[in-house]
Order: sequence, then structure tokens, then C-alpha cells
Amino acid sequence: MTIVGARIVTPGRDLGVACVRVECGKIVAVGTDVYPVSGDEIVEADGLTLLPGFVDIHSHGRGGADFCDATDAAFDTIGRGKLADGVTGFLATGLTRPEEDLAEMFGAETILMSRCGTVELFERTVHLINDFKGYFESYHMPVYENPSPGNKQGGITTLEDKALGCTQKSGSSAVKGVLSYAERVTTPGLNLLSAPGNDLVASTALAASGAQLVLFSTGRGTPFGCPVPTIKISSNTPLAVKKHAWIDFNAGRLLDGMTLDQLGNELMDLVLSVASGEKLARNEENGFREIAIFKQGVTL
Repeated sequence: MTIVGARIVTPGRDLGVACVRVECGKIVAVGTDVYPVSGDEIVEADGLTLLPGFVDIHSHGRGGADFCDATDAAFDTIGRGKLADGVTGFLATGLTRPEEDLAEMFGAETILMSRCGTVELFERTVHLINDFKGYFESYHMPVYENPSPGNKQGGITTLEDKALGCTQKSGSSAVKGVLSYAERVTTPGLNLLSAPGNDLVASTALAASGAQLVLFSTGRGTPFGCPVPTIKISSNTPLAVKKHAWIDFNAGRLLDGMTLDQLGNELMDLVLSVASGEKLARNEENGFREIAIFKQGVTL
């Protein structure tokens, strides 16, 4: 069979209009100098784009179905949708049994993995994520119970939405360390710590690992404070106005006309003044210093 008239795009370049020859189900030739041979079935593909031999190394699903659903109906829906897209085959890939992570990173953990500077850090990050997933599975609980009802009311629709926000808080720094629960930090820079996403449990774990101050962003507001100064950053002005006794910093002013540089400098000044003892965080002023330990049973 020879496919003619299509625009051919390979991993290396765009060939423009070219031909693809297939023998016994395998691509044998691609190019502008490829022509049908006697007896070939000719497939006219004028106006279409063809990606011969294209491999999508990570596919979750199609048509509203997900491979993670693990049902015959889901596989059938995905297969039909992919077939319509021109996909000719699937290959199931095995992966290590999940065993750890911060529940709110599920779905975007590869962003942090790509910032690991060494193979060892990469492997430790993979284990961090997989171990936490295994923790959920050991209690027969769904990994994807997140987002919470409050998250959904605030506009977050999927765990992936929440995970992107979680990883965004790490900035763009390279990962310098991976820590187990309450392990003390020893390496300067961005460290990944194994702990659940629950506000107080996670903040307590940060303090136990050596954090001297916690920056806590919130869109809905909370009065809590962990054992160390907890600077609460409001993502919107209405919250900062209504809960001014809880909120230390109003980042919502970005939408009111302040620049990112102005807000960044102001936040840095606040952090330095609280860290040096010149100013108290709201939780210190209010006497809110709580502690919550990671316990048996599932904590999101």
C-alpha cells in the first residue's frame, strides 16, 4: 500500500507533500522520492497530514474515558476514538507500584521530576510519589479523592488542576533534596518533603523538618497557624478585606493594578521582618499555634 498526497511530518522535519509505503503492516519507506510500485493499493490523502510511525509515549484516554477507569467500556471508547485519530496500536507499559508523595502533587509530579539534577534525586522523587500512592492503596482508598468540596466551590475541577497549583508554588528552582516525613533538611535549596496535603499536618511536617517560617497561600481563608510563624497570603482582595485579622498579605492586588515586582518586593520585606522578629505574623498575634501529626488512616 502507498499513501500519496498527504503532508508528511516526521520527528525530524516537515517533509511537505510526500508518500508513505507500507508492506505487511509495516512502514518501509517515507519521502518525497518514494513512489508506488506495481500492485500497490493507492490511498489518496490529499489535504491531510500524516505522522508516520508517531509514538505518543504517554496517553491517558480519549472521548471522556480514561485507561485508569480499568473498564471494558473505557477501553472500547478510547480505542474507537484513537482509531478515528489514526492510531494503529497500543502498548501497555508497566510502572513501579505507587508508594508516596504529597497527595496534591498527583497529576503534575513530572514537572518536579524534570527539575532533578541527578539520577539519584530523580529516583528518590519517583519513590516519594509512588510511596504516597501506595499509602492510599494500603487503606483501599482512591488516590484521586482530591480536590475537596471547598476546592471545587472555588473553581478547581480536577486533581490535575490542583496539582499544577501545588507544583507552581515551588517556583523554577532545581530540586536539591528529597526528604521523608519529618526528616531534617540539610541541603540548601528546594527540598521535596513527604507529607499529606492537609493544611495543618503538612505545615507541622515542614516545621519538624526545620522550616522556620511557612508561607501559606489561600483563596478561601483560614485562621490556622502552625508551630512556626505562618504568613497567610490571600489570592484575592475580597478575602483580605473580610478576613483582615487572618491575612498577612494580599496578593490579590495584582488584579487591582499593582505590578508583580511591587508585590514581590513587598512580600520579601514582610518575610524578612517576620523572620527577624521585627514583626509578628497574624497567627502569632492571635495566639494560633497548632500541631497535627501524620496518623494511621488516610489523610489527604
